[in-house]
Amino acid sequence: MTPTRGTPWLLSEIRFAPGAPRNLAPDGATTLAVVLGSGGVTPNPHRHGPSAAVIVNDSTYLIDAGEGVWRSLAWAAVSHPDLLAEHLAPYRLTRLFLTHLHSDHTIGLPAVWLMPWAYGREVPLEVYGPVGTRSLMEHLEEAYQGDLQERRFGPGAPERMVDAHKTTPHEIKDSGKVYEDDNVKIEAFHHAHGSFEQNFAYRFTSRDRVIAWAGDGRVEGQLDKAAQDADLFFCELSTEDMIANANWGGETVEEKARTIWSYHIRPKELAEFATEVNVKQLVTMHERNYTDPYEPDALMEEFKRHYSGTVYSARDGDVF
Repeated sequence: MTPTRGTPWLLSEIRFAPGAPRNLAPDGATTLAVVLGSGGVTPNPHRHGPSAAVIVNDSTYLIDAGEGVWRSLAWAAVSHPDLLAEHLAPYRLTRLFLTHLHSDHTIGLPAVWLMPWAYGREVPLEVYGPVGTRSLMEHLEEAYQGDLQERRFGPGAPERMVDAHKTTPHEIKDSGKVYEDDNVKIEAFHHAHGSFEQNFAYRFTSRDRVIAWAGDGRVEGQLDKAAQDADLFFCELSTEDMIANANWGGETVEEKARTIWSYHIRPKELAEFATEVNVKQLVTMHERNYTDPYEPDALMEEFKRHYSGTVYSARDGDVF
C-alpha cells in the first residue's frame, strides 16, 4: 500500500475545500451521527483522518481515531455549538470503537486517550477493537511513560488524574454484540479488507435510529448484517473510472485494480449493495477521487450512474 514517488498528490483534492459543515439530522432526533474526519491517507488540510461520533441522548461513542481527531472534535463542536459542544466535551469521550488497525484509522489514538484525560476525563478510556488492540494500547502506554508520569505526579497534578490515565481494551474476535447500555446496542460484523482477519463494521441501534458504519473494506462477509434497513449507512467510496491515476497499488492499471479492489468497494458494487439491503440514506467518506485535473464532483457523478437513492458526500463536521 505504499504510494508511488513524486508529488501528484499536491495537485489533487487537497487544494479543494468541500464547503462548510452541514446539519442534516432529522428534526427531533435523539440519535445523531457526526463525521469528525472524512479523509483518507493523503494529507489534506480540509479533511481529517477517518473518525466519527454517534451521540445517543447524553452519551457519546467514538468510531476510529484518524489523524487530527482531537482538532476535528473541536471543529465539529464549534460548527454546531448548540447541538454538539456539550456532547463532544473532553470528559464525555470515554468509549472508542475501532474498525480495524490500519494506521490511518488509529494514528489519533494517543490524542483520544491522553488529551481528554488532561482536560477532565475521570475514567479510563474503553477501547473496543480487533485482536491486536490490547497490544496497541499497552505499547502506547509504554511509549508515553514520560507524559504519564509528569501529568500524574508532576507539579499541580490533580488527584482525579491518578486513576483516569488507564485504558481498558476489549478485543473483538467474532461478529456479534460488543456493547449495550440504556441508550444503544452496538454490534460488530466482519467483512473483508485486504488480509485483515478482523475488520469490522459497526451497527448502532437506538430507540429512534439504526446507524451503520462500514469503515473500510469490501462487501464480502457480514457487512449486510450491519447495514440491513439502516437509517444511515456510512461507507468509503473509490473511483473505478480514474483508477489509472491512483498513486498506489502497482505500476499498471491491472496491478492497481487487483490491489485496490482487494481492499475497497467498486462504485457499482456499493450501489447494488446499498439498494439490496435497503439503506435509507447513504453517506460516503474516505473517498478516493483520482481525476486529473481534479474534478470535485466526478466521483459522486460516477457513483450516481449506478445509484438512485439518497446519498451525501461527507464533509468534516457534518451531522446526520
